[in-house]
Amino acid sequence: MITVREQAFAVWRLAVPYFRSAEKSVVHLGPFGPYRVKEGWIGCCLLLAVICAQCGQICLTVYFNQWNAVFFDALQNKDLPTFWRQLLVFSVIAAAFMVIAVYQLYLSQWLQIRWRRWMTHYYLDHWLDDGLHYRMRLSGDATDNPDQRIADDIAQFVDQTLTLGIGLLSAVGTLASFCVVLWGISNEVPLSISGYDLAVPGHLVWIAGALALLATVGSHLIGRRLIGLNFNHQRLGADFRFGLARVRMHSEQVALMRGERVERGLLTDHFVSIVANWHAIMGRQKILTFFTAGYNQIAVILPYIILAGPFFGGRIQLGTLMQTVGAFGQVQSSFSYFVNIYSSLATWKAVVDRLVGFESQIMLARDPMSRRGVKVGQAQSEVALSVADVHVQTPDGTQLLARTNFVVEAGKALLLKGPSGCGKTTLFRTISGFWPHSQGVVALAPNARVLVVPQKPYLPLGSLRTAVAYPATAFDVPDERISDALGKVGLGYLLQSLDRVEQWSDALSLGEQQRIAFARALLTRPDVLLMDEATSALDELSEAALFRRLRAELPEAAIVSVGHRSSLSTLHHDSINLVSPLAMAQTA
Repeated sequence: MITVREQAFAVWRLAVPYFRSAEKSVVHLGPFGPYRVKEGWIGCCLLLAVICAQCGQICLTVYFNQWNAVFFDALQNKDLPTFWRQLLVFSVIAAAFMVIAVYQLYLSQWLQIRWRRWMTHYYLDHWLDDGLHYRMRLSGDATDNPDQRIADDIAQFVDQTLTLGIGLLSAVGTLASFCVVLWGISNEVPLSISGYDLAVPGHLVWIAGALALLATVGSHLIGRRLIGLNFNHQRLGADFRFGLARVRMHSEQVALMRGERVERGLLTDHFVSIVANWHAIMGRQKILTFFTAGYNQIAVILPYIILAGPFFGGRIQLGTLMQTVGAFGQVQSSFSYFVNIYSSLATWKAVVDRLVGFESQIMLARDPMSRRGVKVGQAQSEVALSVADVHVQTPDGTQLLARTNFVVEAGKALLLKGPSGCGKTTLFRTISGFWPHSQGVVALAPNARVLVVPQKPYLPLGSLRTAVAYPATAFDVPDERISDALGKVGLGYLLQSLDRVEQWSDALSLGEQQRIAFARALLTRPDVLLMDEATSALDELSEAALFRRLRAELPEAAIVSVGHRSSLSTLHHDSINLVSPLAMAQTA
């Protein structure tokens, strides 16, 4: 069970880094020109402006409460000049309140988007740093849907933190201001019970506080289950969206295999969980709403009941009655802040818990102690890649490869062969330094650049130029180099489509995608090239032509390939048969 102190520390850890940020941003100050200012300072100034606007609204509310006494006394006394004068005063108060409310909203929204932009960049920089996103996935962490954490949870955290924080400040400020007013009125109007007057200092304040305390405790007891339900609501919704996205991404395979019925069943199962969780939220929300709505209705009528005796007895004027009712309502509402926002507070806490969990997993994956796996060293001269006594296991501890050893010199090509499931692809993950369930030593040439070419290349969203230049940006690679690389891998006919934006993973065949992967290798010019069945969709003649092109363009590169075709043996200098204890056991 997380304590209030731990929760406050979590919110502090999430919120404060933005306001301490030393990142410089350009600010335009009208005719004075642009200035480069620390982003943290900008955030602090905007927050201070929003707080000042809220304090201004509290002052206007107090003044309006005093105006109530004068205005309603004028009505009771039929004082027409005072009536018109107070209407003019009201116009000034209303205009000031409108201006402050508009600019508070504007400045709050400005702060929200700047804060959200900074947090989004912060989490993206950490999540996408040095393959951290992949390490989190391979380590089997409990962080679900990181895309939803970054896209939705950050926006909700910023919005709700500002809303709840400013609301709390308003409640405290209003309580402090109106307690003084209500305490003074309580001393002027004694507590009357069955015709007896009791001199209880500040009795109206104590009544409002006691009522709100009871309501707060009741709201917590009723609504605390909403925190977990809202957490599950966000997670289940993200899982459902991810399932829909996967069907869209793999729509060709689903359609060709007539898998719509299965996909519909899987998606329906996800949605059934959403519906069940939503019904649980509805039930709990219904009870909470009954409680809070009943409490609010009692709070509206209670001050009239308390003051009915003194008013009808002629001891107070109508203006005093209305001022007291207004002040009592403000104090009661301030005391009842957590009652009125309990549902929003439950949603906000779920958002905070998800972001804290996501950040904790990022820090855990970044910790050097958590990066288990092979040791990476520096190879001897003339050796581009050395694998010494490498053991590879599955996450559950099953042995895939044991005592794997080989050396690849610069300019040489090695073919790794073995039965399916023996761990060839996992060995490439190990060499790249991402597979945590491994032991041994991998040595690379000094400052060696490693490029992995998978069986199905990844094509990012955007133009074809972006897809070919990846992992570099399209701006980093000259057009003539891109055109030359496409021509050398047999994709010259795509040159006219370089600026076309499309889902290229759907528009191009797997064979064309594999040719693009070869074009990337020509552009990247790695020292070590790891090819995982990179020509499986190509015919043998095209495969041989592409390998010869690689050898001609990258004569010093060390190539390690995984493949099953016998024709690959003639395209490599040497080959190794990998034997897996798991594969042998399955064969037996």
